[in-house]
Amino acid sequence: MKNFIGILLTISVFLIPFDTFAYVVTSNRTEDNLQVREELIDDDNIEDILNTPKVLEKEKIYDFAELFTNDEKEEIKEKALSYIEKYNMDLVIVTIDNNNKINSKEYAKDFYDYNYFGTNDTYDGILYLIDMDNREVYILTTGKAMLFYDDFRINSLLDKASASLSLGYYYNSVNTFIIEASNYVELGIPESNNGYEIDSNGNLVKIKNVNWVITCIGSLLIPSIILYFLISRHKGIKLATIADTYLDENSINYGEFKDTYLTSYTSRVPIVRSDSSGRNRGSGSSISIGSSGRSHGGGGRKF
Repeated sequence: MKNFIGILLTISVFLIPFDTFAYVVTSNRTEDNLQVREELIDDDNIEDILNTPKVLEKEKIYDFAELFTNDEKEEIKEKALSYIEKYNMDLVIVTIDNNNKINSKEYAKDFYDYNYFGTNDTYDGILYLIDMDNREVYILTTGKAMLFYDDFRINSLLDKASASLSLGYYYNSVNTFIIEASNYVELGIPESNNGYEIDSNGNLVKIKNVNWVITCIGSLLIPSIILYFLISRHKGIKLATIADTYLDENSINYGEFKDTYLTSYTSRVPIVRSDSSGRNRGSGSSISIGSSGRSHGGGGRKF
């Protein structure tokens, strides 16, 4: 009888479906081996680094809260890799059910910075965090992504992607986020960030344009030269001392004119502040600095 029960238990193990949930592979950080880029380490952020999970950067989806099945994770990863290849910016999806940071924003910044995420020398990329501990969603942008996703577009992404979260449709939320994030890159950099660029340190800075100086000098210099020659040609002309010298009395007719005020009319034209694509709306990208010293854009909300 005992042997029979043992056989049944053994068989039941193999009958359990494996397409359920899988844990995120992490490695331990130590003070002797922080496993982070050297330039990000200082005396003030070692504790932040130690409290940030070290993950395999190639996975792109880190489901600590176990919100997705394996099939869903594979689909999300495939879409993330497609985004990365097409737009040359990183895309990271994170879910947590235990936030050991001050808030979702700080978790997102530390997770991105203290793992080897980001493309190019400016670590371009976007991260989508679902924080089940605080019931909050946060979108983080870094490097070139700060140009493409201004505050208006971040809020629009949150509107569309977070709608499914309160209903428990976590896969739908992530799928919507990737689709809409891709659409905004296709639209290009919004007008609110025109005149800005990402410098070599990954900071969003105003473009220094010296062309306007040359234009101003040229616009003043050319008329000055022309005026100089005109004045030089008329130096021999003697100036009159009284106005009558220039007056031809036979060419002037004096008369009486009268203005009659009838009414007034005021027209109002609405100021167009934005179009449906978000190209004209917003005040640019709001920037904050992480404990690593890097600049980030983004935003979040409760769900």
